Amino acid sequence: MATPTSESFIRSFARGLTVIEAMGRSGEAHTVSTLATATSLPRTVVRRILLTLCELGYVATDEREFRLTPKILNLGMTYLTSLPFWGHAQRALEDLCAQIQESCALTVFDGDAVTYILRIPSRKILSLRLGVGSRIPAYATSPGRLALAHLSDEALSAYLQDRQFRRYTPKTVDTVDNLLPLLSEVRQNGYAWVEGEYDESVCGLAVPIYDTQRNVVAALNVNMLSRQTSRDKAVETILGPLLDAAHRLDGIAPAFLRPN
Repeated sequence: MATPTSESFIRSFARGLTVIEAMGRSGEAHTVSTLATATSLPRTVVRRILLTLCELGYVATDEREFRLTPKILNLGMTYLTSLPFWGHAQRALEDLCAQIQESCALTVFDGDAVTYILRIPSRKILSLRLGVGSRIPAYATSPGRLALAHLSDEALSAYLQDRQFRRYTPKTVDTVDNLLPLLSEVRQNGYAWVEGEYDESVCGLAVPIYDTQRNVVAALNVNMLSRQTSRDKAVETILGPLLDAAHRLDGIAPAFLRPN
């Protein structure tokens, strides 16, 4: 594997991706100065990268401010459409959403957070504004906690090392000592339930998706309004359909999605 100090590592390419990621963290326009600050790169380097991205059509500019263009979606969609089970997952989530009338999503753990790779919203209005590509903290959400519970001991230790737990709400778990028993509970129950830790008004239920070797490679989750449900009610009415939908994807999810 290439590292920043190896001959195989293309530093200019890595810097370009860093700029793209920084631009995607907000929907606002950026200047060379703000991106240089956000990426810790020299202004001259940032400017060259931005002009290159403009030439390729991934960025537009009015000579002062820069914005990502819709063409940038091609990069993410190339990943999504390359997944053999993409169509199966789309149909499984659409059927689940129609059955339970709640927002459903497919997520993967990317080493530090959870990323949405597919989401079917319900008609209910949630305070969370999540879509494909959204990243959420693993320790404070149901799909993230499910992923953490199935990491190897080594990978979990790496994740927890020097971890700064941000308190998103008064309920947010904010210490390793409090988190570890909850992960054990997830492994024992076979599902993760989190209520009001990332958003006070939202609760979530998540179950695993397995590859052919019974390794957890992704999570299927449902978000609900806390005032309209409880853990007992969700387990009684939602868990069964959620597990059925996940079983439709077991064995066809690609192994490379598996958390390290």
